[in-house]
Amino acid sequence: MKCWVCGKEATTTNKYEVIDGQVYGLKSPSKYTRCYCEECAEKIRSEKKAEEAVYIRLKKQRMFDASLETLESQKVDIYKLKPAIEKVEKYLINNPDKFDSSYEVLTAIVLLNAGVSFQMQKKILRYQVDFCIPSHKIILEVDGERHKVKRTTDRERDVKIKEELGGDWNIIRIDTEYLDQNALRLIKAINHVMKYRATGKINWREI
Repeated sequence: MKCWVCGKEATTTNKYEVIDGQVYGLKSPSKYTRCYCEECAEKIRSEKKAEEAVYIRLKKQRMFDASLETLESQKVDIYKLKPAIEKVEKYLINNPDKFDSSYEVLTAIVLLNAGVSFQMQKKILRYQVDFCIPSHKIILEVDGERHKVKRTTDRERDVKIKEELGGDWNIIRIDTEYLDQNALRLIKAINHVMKYRATGKINWREI
């Protein structure tokens, strides 16, 4: 087989993907796909890595912008949240793998603004939770549309996580639709969970 680019003898195909900056899945030449010599393949690998980095950066920036647009739509005093927003933006730039959606960015801003310390994407057993708040013994999961069809699986997952962490921990699942309505109410919900632990009573109408 000839190289698709330069016409030299081909040694590999273009069927690969970039994962965490590494290239995987290269295969032997075949007439059913474009093939390349080592020199051209290396050039394409470098280009793919660069494209992937740009794509991730733009995707995360759009994610961050969307979170601020949500706050603005709720008539929140955005300037009061600016210190928290700037911290989250800096963290996002340095840790692009820690956010999967604009709602997670939004949640991080709300928590930081309230002075709540948390860990993101913490691994517990074989699971990865969105937010772990050790000081409150709370796991916070941000659930989008896809979670509506996997509630049974989520419940089973939550049971195993609670068994691992202990019965004094709580798992709060918040639908993104509530964050769209009033993101700052998240703090009130957390405070009510803490109150329930202390008194055994909770008034959901206050949340």
